[in-house]
Amino acid sequence: MRHITIAVLLLSFAGSTAAQHPHDASAALHEADAKQKAGDLAGALAVLKKAADSASAPGEVHARLAQVYEAQGELDLAVDAWALATAKLTGAALAEAHARRALAQELRGMQAAADASAQAAVEADAASPWARALVARHLAKDGDGDAALARLEGAEAAGVVALEARALALKAKGDLAGAERQYREPGPPSALGKLGLAHVLRDLGRAAEAEPLVLQVLEAMPGAVEAYKESARTKLALGRPDEALGDASTAAALAEGDPEVKALATEVAVAKAMAQIARGEATFAVDDLKRLRDADPADADARVGLARALVATKQVDAALVELDAALQAVPAHGPALFQKGLLLHTAKGDAAGAVAALAQAVAAEPKQADYRAALGAALLDQKLFDRAVAELEKAVATPGLTRVDAWVLLGGAHLASKRYAEAVAALDKGVAAMPKSAQAQAYLAWAHFGLKDATAFKRHANEAKALGIKDPTLLDYLRRIEAGEPIK
Repeated sequence: MRHITIAVLLLSFAGSTAAQHPHDASAALHEADAKQKAGDLAGALAVLKKAADSASAPGEVHARLAQVYEAQGELDLAVDAWALATAKLTGAALAEAHARRALAQELRGMQAAADASAQAAVEADAASPWARALVARHLAKDGDGDAALARLEGAEAAGVVALEARALALKAKGDLAGAERQYREPGPPSALGKLGLAHVLRDLGRAAEAEPLVLQVLEAMPGAVEAYKESARTKLALGRPDEALGDASTAAALAEGDPEVKALATEVAVAKAMAQIARGEATFAVDDLKRLRDADPADADARVGLARALVATKQVDAALVELDAALQAVPAHGPALFQKGLLLHTAKGDAAGAVAALAQAVAAEPKQADYRAALGAALLDQKLFDRAVAELEKAVATPGLTRVDAWVLLGGAHLASKRYAEAVAALDKGVAAMPKSAQAQAYLAWAHFGLKDATAFKRHANEAKALGIKDPTLLDYLRRIEAGEPIK
């Protein structure tokens, strides 16, 4: 909520007649810095507010005041003070003020305003360190890590913001470990840096480590919408959708022009419904998601969530109707195409239809590893082995893959193409991920058969047999080879 508006501040300056000598402003800045270094934020604030209470106060005073407001967690006041600074600064200093304002607005959930401030920073001085760092952040968030890293050349003077932009770029390139190191490297991170690190930890499956970082930001900045959004997602990752709902609701109430909050609310509602289904409350879950869909029939995310709930209650045809409706609203909606492809493949036995839907899903969101793995599985069933290998190799090399059988599928595709050594390499990783997979052991047995390795064939064929494989051909060859017949 906004405590002081820009308009009120401007009126107060217009009514002030006291002129300020540059030496007075410099002295005020020096005194405020000394107080802040001594831990006296309130004293620093008092000095800067007094110095700013003059129509002739330079932009540097308002900029320093904005930074103190940020240190106190007063994001609205900081945003307003940065606006006043931009009215009086020029060149690189103006670009920095616009950039810092954009970051405060982003943290506050004012995304449309943050985009406008970022554009203003570039227009003020595109070559300045702060403008370069801000553009790099945007490129990284759009998924172009290489372009972001290139843009960061010469941005070192933006300090921690440039370092954190580099972490975002590494994350965009799929180097989550590198992103974590980069976030931790510069020392105490900014609020956005802590949230960025939390996001990386969540992606690494370490949401429990992420939660304290998010809480630190919320305690310091109660109006930080980005922190509420990350808190909701962290709680979802920790299996606490009911708690996540509260954070998502707070984010929605505080945000101004942030399109992510609606999608987050839907994501949380779907997670809550799936938890209800797991508890045996399927009817209530489906009814809740139908109400969510009916509140906005064009919300593709809500329809996909409802489809997932319908599948969980064995209503496959009804789920496909919802997915088709989602695709009518948003034709290139990746999650809808993915869910449709999965259903066509696994529930309807329509591998050709699944390939068509999943290929579109991959085209819509090429960095979604699970989409590629599902496409590879459908291609394998279609006996399109070379295409299956190509998609599955990309899937296992892409961060975020959760489908544990991807290596087994890749090994199966190599095996079908008689690339036995490649099959063994992939299947060894598949067995490490799925040690109780009879299919993985059977594939490995056949791959070693192709390599004429009788010892390895018998070992893996016996493993497959113990795990319940019923393939009569495999079991017959196992009997014969154990009896001493050579592999020809």
